[in-house]
Amino acid sequence: MRKIFIFAVVALMPSFTSAAGSMSLDFGGGTYSSGSPDVPAPAVSRAAPQEEERASLKEWTVMVFINGKNDLELAGLYNVNQMEKVGSTSRMNVVVEMGRMNGQAGGDTNLDGDWTGSRRMLIKKDNDTEKITSRVLQEDKTVDMGDYKRAVDFVKWSKKKFPAKRYMLIVWNHGSGWMDPRQEEKGISFDDETGNYIRTPQIGLILKEAGKVDILAFDACLMNMAEVAFEVKDEAQVIVGSEETVPGLGYPYDMFLGAMAQRPDFGAEETGTVMVEAFKMFYDALNKGAQLSAIRGSRMDGLALKMSDFAKLAMEIGDMDAMKAARNGVIRYDAVGGGSDPAMTISFYGDVSQFAQLAAANLKEHEKAGALREKAAALQDYIDRELVIDNKSSGNNRVGRDLAESKGISVYLPPVETRVPQEKLEGIFEGKYTDFAFDKAAGWHEFVTFLYGAK
Repeated sequence: MRKIFIFAVVALMPSFTSAAGSMSLDFGGGTYSSGSPDVPAPAVSRAAPQEEERASLKEWTVMVFINGKNDLELAGLYNVNQMEKVGSTSRMNVVVEMGRMNGQAGGDTNLDGDWTGSRRMLIKKDNDTEKITSRVLQEDKTVDMGDYKRAVDFVKWSKKKFPAKRYMLIVWNHGSGWMDPRQEEKGISFDDETGNYIRTPQIGLILKEAGKVDILAFDACLMNMAEVAFEVKDEAQVIVGSEETVPGLGYPYDMFLGAMAQRPDFGAEETGTVMVEAFKMFYDALNKGAQLSAIRGSRMDGLALKMSDFAKLAMEIGDMDAMKAARNGVIRYDAVGGGSDPAMTISFYGDVSQFAQLAAANLKEHEKAGALREKAAALQDYIDRELVIDNKSSGNNRVGRDLAESKGISVYLPPVETRVPQEKLEGIFEGKYTDFAFDKAAGWHEFVTFLYGAK
C-alpha cells in the first residue's frame, strides 16, 4: 500500500526547475510526471456536509518561521523565493516570518533591499526568482528570533489571520538536536544579534502555548531525535526532520508545496510523505548526501517503552563486548563537525534501530540472550512499522557511510572514542539530560552511563 501511495505522490509533484535543474521524477517503479492519468491516489476523507463553517476553511495553513539572523540569511531569501514559485492558493495558505540582521559573520547579504528586523508575509505566486514580492503584513524593526515566545506569537497570529482545517509549522534555521558540543548553541533558531536560541524543551512550549499542529517540521540539522520528538509528541500528529545535517539549500519548497497545491485534501501523514519523497528526489538530483523522515508523535510513548525494555535487559545481561560492537559500529551523525571530529567518532548521536540490531547480532551465548534479541527485533519492528511514516536518504555521509543505514530516529549514544569521559562530555550540557521528558520515560541516561563502561 505504501508503494502505491508513493507512486501517487510522485505523480502529483510538478516538474519544477530549481537549484537541481529540471528533474524527472524517477521512483523505482517508473518515471512519473505531473498529470500522469493512471496513478492511483489514496482515499481522502471529506468534511461532513453539516460542518459548514469548517468546510469554508482552507485545507492547510503552512507556517514557516525563518530565523535568518545568522549566516543563513541568503539561504532564507532563496527558500522564500522557492515558495513564491507556488504561493498560496484557494485551498492553501503559505505564511512566513523571516528575520534578518546586518553584520553577522560569514553570511551577511544586502540582497532584496537589505532590510533588517522581521517581516510576516502571506506568500503569493510570482515569476521573479531574485526578489521577494509577497506583501508584508507585519514588520518589526527589533525582534529576537531566538526567543521561543516570538515563534508562539507567529503561530497564534497565523492561525487567527489564516485559519484552516490543518496546520503545518516549519522551524527553519541551524539545528543541533537536543544539544551542541560547542556549548555556544543548543537547540534551534540561533539569533546572532541577541545571542539567544530556542532550547529543546522550549520547542515543546511553542506548541503547548500556541496550540497543536498537524505537522511540525524542522528545516534544520540533526532534529529527528528521540529527545526532541518526545517534547512535542502530544502537540504534533506528524514530526518531520533529519537525523543528519541538512544541506544549505534546505527543503525543496517548490516541490512539496506544488504537490500540496494539487492535493490539499491530503491528510497529515500523506503530506509528511510528500515532504520526505520530495526531499529525496531533490538531493538525488544534486548527488548530495541527505536524509529525512516523518514520524508519528502518538507513537513516541511506545518507543520510549521499547527502548527502556531493551536497555534494562541489556544492562542485566551485561555483555560489554556486544555493547561495544554496537556503540562502535552504529552510524553516527555530524554533531561535532569535521574540524574537531574528522572520523565522526566523537559524535554522540546514533541511529536507534541500527544500534539495537548490532547489539543483538554481537551477543554471546547467555540464558537471556534470546530474550534480548527478541526485544531488539521488537524495537526495530516498532520503529519501522509504527513510528516511522516514511524515511528516505540520498547518498553517503561525509565519512562514506550509506545514509540508508538510518532508520528514521536517533538518540544520545556515547562516542566511539571513550577517551572522552562522560563527565567531561556532559559537563558542557546546558542542563541535565535527566531533565528531558524522554529520559523520564525511558531511563535512557542510565543505559548511556552503562555503555560508557564498554572499554
